[in-house]
Amino acid sequence: MGLPSYLKSYLIYLLFCLFNVTSINSTKPLKKEAVLFGGDFPALYVIGDSLVDPGNNNYLLTLVRANFKPYGSNFKGGKATGRFSDGKTIADYIAIYYGLPLAPAYMGLSKKEKNNLSTGINYASASCGIFPDTGKQFGRCLSMNVQIDLLNKTIEKNLKKKFKTQLELSSHLGKSLFMTAIGVNDYAFTYEKNATDANEFASMLLNEFLKQLERLYNLGARNFFVNNIKPLGCYPNIIAKTVPRGSCNDSLNLAIDIFNVQLRESLSHMHHRLSNTSFLYSDYFNFMLGLRGPSSNQVSSNLLNTTSPCCPRVYNGGSTTTCLPFSKACKEPDMYIFFDPRHPTQIANFLYAISCFQKREVCHVVID
Repeated sequence: MGLPSYLKSYLIYLLFCLFNVTSINSTKPLKKEAVLFGGDFPALYVIGDSLVDPGNNNYLLTLVRANFKPYGSNFKGGKATGRFSDGKTIADYIAIYYGLPLAPAYMGLSKKEKNNLSTGINYASASCGIFPDTGKQFGRCLSMNVQIDLLNKTIEKNLKKKFKTQLELSSHLGKSLFMTAIGVNDYAFTYEKNATDANEFASMLLNEFLKQLERLYNLGARNFFVNNIKPLGCYPNIIAKTVPRGSCNDSLNLAIDIFNVQLRESLSHMHHRLSNTSFLYSDYFNFMLGLRGPSSNQVSSNLLNTTSPCCPRVYNGGSTTTCLPFSKACKEPDMYIFFDPRHPTQIANFLYAISCFQKREVCHVVID
């Protein structure tokens, strides 16, 4: 028998008290980790997809948006900002850890705001990916190369006005943190439909990703926070159709893991090849697998619904992979890992931040 609803809520409350977000940055970093775990970054620049999109798709002609309720029910003021969650994303918690403002959506900034902003910008766009054409069947989105084009535009048109000398600008970029969280849509929309060889696909995707990462380096980035690709095969939109129902699509997860392993190895080579670089590798894949369980994680196994989305409240694996404006959500999203069939809840993102920064189980500094 499960715990009563009121008791679950009380235990979640205790969890937040024990792991208050202000305590996330209380662990003293080891010397070799000081740059990335203890770094005093002036800005956070985010490249990604719907996992970290703060609302860029609100301003694009696309079917993939989250600027309506019940999204944002746990965000400040209960506002649906465009985040595909009930609250904060992992990019938000990373900003909080480093004492920075939440990086705003690039598309929602005025010219004046762009000229005055030097604490970071988020360029992430839902449905897009590493390959230029990924997700375009749903409308316009910002692929990884386009997001980096916009970052370059920010540097040329805005930051050069903020920083009067090239030395000041280079120092700002060199000390800032550049986060990436992208690639799952390439597997969802390209790999699955084309039935490509898993090794061949991973190599092609990784080659494009590393090319874009090197573009960031050439623009001045030196500190990188790189998330690997999530285990899409265990997400509600997939397991609603598996046999037996609820089981993970292991072949899809294996294909993604091939990319993740190669990514981790490639970052080590890149760290060696590119001077003055620091890489933090985030194993988001295994973090989400651990939350799903069964595992020794008592929080997930005893408290959280690990297979069904909070929104829509009743999900039968239909064609929609997001919540809709008329969808009814669960009453307690803090009891769920997934808010909609493809995106995590704020509580899952919060637990990620604990695992990454306090426990140091998810995030690791890359060395040669």
